[in-house]
Amino acid sequence: MKTTRALALLATTLLTTGLASATGPTSTASPTTVLAQATSLRLTVAHGETPSSGTPRTVTLECPPYGGTATTHPDPVTACRLVDSVNGDLNRLDVDPGACIDLYDPYTVTASGTYRGHPVSFRHTYGNHCVLLRTTGAVFDF
Repeated sequence: MKTTRALALLATTLLTTGLASATGPTSTASPTTVLAQATSLRLTVAHGETPSSGTPRTVTLECPPYGGTATTHPDPVTACRLVDSVNGDLNRLDVDPGACIDLYDPYTVTASGTYRGHPVSFRHTYGNHCVLLRTTGAVFDF
């Protein structure tokens, strides 16, 4: 049973990273290389216009294949799925576009670390908490 799950995880990883496709490999990287490229992000949320405003909250998000003990994010499965959906480019997050109250009460978020072995450095100030959550979903919901 564990072998089946491990193979399913490996197949999913290969397909989502483009290392396997119906027409054959699209890269020369080995499965070992893909698995060695972990996602580990330090995320912060601050109520204000700077990352140090108020009392910033900070969590660690680690995603498969290594997610686990160091993850302090309250919903790592959903957050990792969202980060994967934009290939680690947090500027592309737009989880739930919709209306929010037109009130300026800024929140600033940051992310630093690696996504599948690639460096991530992200900082953005959202107009209010509603806009933050509608845009980033579970990633910065802590």
